[in-house]
Amino acid sequence: MIKPQTLAYNSKKILSILNNISKIDGGCTSLIKYPVLIGSRAAKWHVPFFREPNDWDLVATPSQSTLFINKAKSSNVTFKNIKLIHYPGGGLKLVGGCIDPFTNGKSINFDIELVSDKMDLRNMKSNVILNEEESDENDNNNEDDNYVEDNINLSESKIEFEMFNDIQQKISALMICDLCRNIEDKMLFPLLSSFPCIVAPLKILEALKTSHIYWPADFQKNIADLHLLRILLGYNKVSMTQPLCSPQRDKPIELMLKTRIKETEIIRGKPGAHIKLNMTNEEFLDHEDILFVQKHVPHDYLHELVKYGDQPIYKSLKDDQSKAWTKKSLFENLDYKTKLNCVKEEAMVIALERYLIPMISKNQETSYSLALARICTTLTRGWFRQFAIDNYSRLSNLDKDLLPIAYDIIQKFPIKQKKSDALVHDPETQAIFESIRPYTEPISSFECFRNIYNISVNRTGIKITSPVNSNISITAIITTMFLPHYDCTVSAIWTASVVILPSEDLEIINNEKKNGHAKNIDPLEQYDYEDPLNLHPYYYYDVRELSELTSKHVFVFGASVDNNDGSWHMDSPNVADLWAPICIKAKSADYIASVLKIPVLTGDLLFKYVLDCLQPTIQNNGETPLKYWINGLKSKGDIPIEPKQHLWYHAWNHALNGGKFIY
Repeated sequence: MIKPQTLAYNSKKILSILNNISKIDGGCTSLIKYPVLIGSRAAKWHVPFFREPNDWDLVATPSQSTLFINKAKSSNVTFKNIKLIHYPGGGLKLVGGCIDPFTNGKSINFDIELVSDKMDLRNMKSNVILNEEESDENDNNNEDDNYVEDNINLSESKIEFEMFNDIQQKISALMICDLCRNIEDKMLFPLLSSFPCIVAPLKILEALKTSHIYWPADFQKNIADLHLLRILLGYNKVSMTQPLCSPQRDKPIELMLKTRIKETEIIRGKPGAHIKLNMTNEEFLDHEDILFVQKHVPHDYLHELVKYGDQPIYKSLKDDQSKAWTKKSLFENLDYKTKLNCVKEEAMVIALERYLIPMISKNQETSYSLALARICTTLTRGWFRQFAIDNYSRLSNLDKDLLPIAYDIIQKFPIKQKKSDALVHDPETQAIFESIRPYTEPISSFECFRNIYNISVNRTGIKITSPVNSNISITAIITTMFLPHYDCTVSAIWTASVVILPSEDLEIINNEKKNGHAKNIDPLEQYDYEDPLNLHPYYYYDVRELSELTSKHVFVFGASVDNNDGSWHMDSPNVADLWAPICIKAKSADYIASVLKIPVLTGDLLFKYVLDCLQPTIQNNGETPLKYWINGLKSKGDIPIEPKQHLWYHAWNHALNGGKFIY
């Protein structure tokens, strides 16, 4: 995977860069007359009942992209979040949104892939690094007109690209233009006067959808689109007793597809690259998920519980039963029904092991769908993955009841919990705590997070009423979240937050939610979940930053792992090699403690008391990096070894006093 670089955040700078490119490029007038519309928008032009598209995906020359921006400006269209992004080795993209000032302000999003037949837009000769002033400005403003020019002089720091040579293979965008040059179908871009786009034919759209089907992002949407396109093209006209296969495409389209896949791998990484089948069964199954799932029973035992015949089908595909390696020739010898059942067995085992038994999900259909998506993306590769993708429509229905199996295993094989050291507070602190307990009541339940799918969320809370005034109370809410990502590399995010606020403020939040005024959508649309209380922050792991916090957030923790080679080693002598540096934010609790009007209760004691009452931990080994860094700070003498404190208290107190957690 590569790290993209944003070259410009506003239309003025983007136009300057594009004009410089166009001067050398010569306008690419011979390449193609109009931009090419691809993606779901093009599919819906052909098929009116196709799903509603989210944006406009285009392939366009630099001069056509310049014309696009100029026409938008002349039409009084406002740009929102417009960016020119370079993917080293991948290409150049113009992304953003258009807003018509005379409408309700709804944005029409666009994603334009730039193409040239003279310049290799994948490779820059020299880079321009944005200075901090522009980056900060981008954080605070969305619309193009609000940006302030930074100190970069584009005429002095000109962005240039390598030129193509005769021996280089064409990039896929050039192939798309070649394939669409004589297409007559056209569609006008909305809001802009006379900006036509060539609509790519369905055969090209099917190949483009295939080119990124192996990646988990938006998999359910992409797999549904792919199979609908294949039905529309007549590729799936076989009986139910015959397997569905990848279509026989025209040679130019097949070459474009293979080139596109290679380009996508450069940008997004190679899905399933970490898979090593020449290892024992348990090594194969453990090496990517040991951080995420504590196992109740062996993987093979679960296969016995969901098998269709006398033995699990996968066993008939192995010469060596101790290895994870399965043979394609043995799979091809199976009848079609058995092939389908083989994939289903594996999907059901993954659904049980990864979602239902750890209680990450309680919905067996959702768990099975997530497991099948993993088989089609990052958990397998090669011929087995391709069979699952091609036959997805015949695999997608769960035909066994997994909930009794999961419940039985949870009851019979509970995971042994490690006994934690009991914290004993000093007598004075303990006396203060005992005086508050009669005025403390637990909050029995909270509304569930929405759209969580494979996200694991725990939320607990207490309400403390003032002993002095029964009309005054505060509420403490602790939320922990585990968000696994099964992309080209196995990764995950853990977050935790402690929020303490006046109880009446929580009532206001609940009322806003009921009236539809509460904002609980991720501002960067990075995660697919909503917090009903809008209290738990988002953690942008790529930049190791938390979303905007308020005075209510007393303690917030974020951690992530991003495994480039797919091998987890929890006993590694250097945990820092595995985990990204953690992010911790801490705020004093003195003010909220004073609300209770208890003279001896400081913010420090209140935070300790909340932790003492709720005893929070972060699920799925999420506290591993925190323990590692706390122990390191103790060894340096930065944190006292005695008295023993809750792990979160050490982190909160250290951060509150200006301590750093990044070594």
